[in-house]
Amino acid sequence: MSKLVAVRNRFGSVRLVALQFLSLAGIGIVWPYVNVYLTDQGFSGTLIGTLGSAGALLSLILTPLLNQIADRLGLHRRLFMLYMGGFALANIIFATAPHQLLLVLGVLLQRVTISPSLTLGMQLTITYLVGSGKAILGRLRSFASLGFTLASLLAGQLFALGGYPLLFFAASFLALLTIMSSTIFSDKSKAKAKTEEEGAQPRNRGFYVMAASQFFVAMGTYNMYSFIFIHFNQNMGVPSAHIGLWAALMGAVEFPFFFLMDAILPRFRIRVAYILGMLGTALFAFLLGVAPSLLWLPPLLILRGLVWPCYQLSSFTLVNAISHPRNVATNQAILQVTMPSVALLLTGALFGWAYDNLGPSAFFSLSALMTAIGACIVIAGFRLFDARVSVPSE
Repeated sequence: MSKLVAVRNRFGSVRLVALQFLSLAGIGIVWPYVNVYLTDQGFSGTLIGTLGSAGALLSLILTPLLNQIADRLGLHRRLFMLYMGGFALANIIFATAPHQLLLVLGVLLQRVTISPSLTLGMQLTITYLVGSGKAILGRLRSFASLGFTLASLLAGQLFALGGYPLLFFAASFLALLTIMSSTIFSDKSKAKAKTEEEGAQPRNRGFYVMAASQFFVAMGTYNMYSFIFIHFNQNMGVPSAHIGLWAALMGAVEFPFFFLMDAILPRFRIRVAYILGMLGTALFAFLLGVAPSLLWLPPLLILRGLVWPCYQLSSFTLVNAISHPRNVATNQAILQVTMPSVALLLTGALFGWAYDNLGPSAFFSLSALMTAIGACIVIAGFRLFDARVSVPSE
């Protein structure tokens, strides 16, 4: 019996690795090219920013509603499949759409599926690992970076062979494979069965500190990443065919740091790691804007490879730690999707205008400032996270 359990656990770990690898591989193939593709189709930076705001509005409305339903009914896996299916459809639209209006539809659909799917996938993974007693979140997330890296490398070859359509069809195929891998998660949430008789659960005061922090961090990082490859292409001399190579390097330098975070993060309080991750990301954004040549990019991407895993893992882990099982998916959605959506809704067009009219240095400095403000908010409210919510003993 013990051998059967060992085989089952090993098989489960392999499926978790496959899920992480495939989900980011699908995004990695197209993410560096989407906004470059849109500029090739005549979309301005201001229009791209406005579409980001519109997608944020839709995500702001839909994501908390869908995740709250999933929390109440225990349908997290099915919602994850729905998100990935929407991402696949968005890429099919990009590959086949003959008109700009349909491209707008594809952009909006992609905006409302990528972040929610990644957030829900991370929470499902955390819940699975907690239930199985495995502390390997960083190692699993490292395979997501590996998937992004290899897919970005492949993207350049696919772009050379079949242009944008082949890239988008490949992303759709990987999304469908991700849906198949998600059967590792249970169809019904166990947390729902344990807490279904309870009423609404109070939120830790630190939740509201994180909400304000995430608003500013998302304002800086989401807008920065919307234009980072356009900046590479237009201002730093990276050809369109080589964008995938730089995106691959961005993911490759994350891999070892994600892998090591399982050993590094326990040495820090999660809040401290969260603050350091934000401040490091702000430094990366500022230096990116003032980098005088392409030679600066490799060391800058190594800096990002260290600070971004620290920010991401500590963010998800901190939300999970301060949340009740009955509302943990909703809390993750609010902090990882809703607050960024509010930030993009209010500032996407403004940041797009800033990129078009103020230049990359001012744009990335503004992104760095907003991210640093997010870190300062957590520093100011540091002790509020100590008020724990009550979780019933099993």
